[in-house]
Amino acid sequence: MKTTIPETKQNLIDAYWYLYTANIPSKITVKMITDRAGYNRGTFYAYFLDIEDLHNQIEDSLLPSDEKFKKLRDATFSKNGQEIVRIFMNEDRVLGEKVNFLLGPNGSLSFQTKLKDKLKELMLKYAPLELKESKKVIDYKINMICSIFYETIHYWYDEGKNNFNEEEFIKLMMNIIFYGVSDGNF
Repeated sequence: MKTTIPETKQNLIDAYWYLYTANIPSKITVKMITDRAGYNRGTFYAYFLDIEDLHNQIEDSLLPSDEKFKKLRDATFSKNGQEIVRIFMNEDRVLGEKVNFLLGPNGSLSFQTKLKDKLKELMLKYAPLELKESKKVIDYKINMICSIFYETIHYWYDEGKNNFNEEEFIKLMMNIIFYGVSDGNF
């Protein structure tokens, strides 16, 4: 379920995001954000403790939810390609662009860690893993899956969009998951 953010807070978030992605050489300040959004400093502090809090709220809003992960897991295990595509297509494209930026070279290492930790938490909670293996082996497998997932998504945003539309990309990714890289099916 998507929550609605008050317009003023969203304007401050948008102003920060613009400055964050604009590769401004100086450190982003509250004044820069409020000037861009058209508010005063007090308004900023009504919604955020500081700039780090604002940034963390953005990152946290981009992490996958339990509900979505469970639906995706169920569709994946049942090999329901149509449902997988539907779940991915319902994603907000703006959120996808934000995730891509945060995973990229000018992005956020903290977000990469949060995303990997959240995916790991969800996989341990919902995926039918062989729990007879040591925690070390399970951690290793989950880290590999997480890395593959977010590197693949990042690569598609940077390169693949020129080669595949979203539906083709998801079908390709699912074919690789189910059949490996050598299968000619696409």
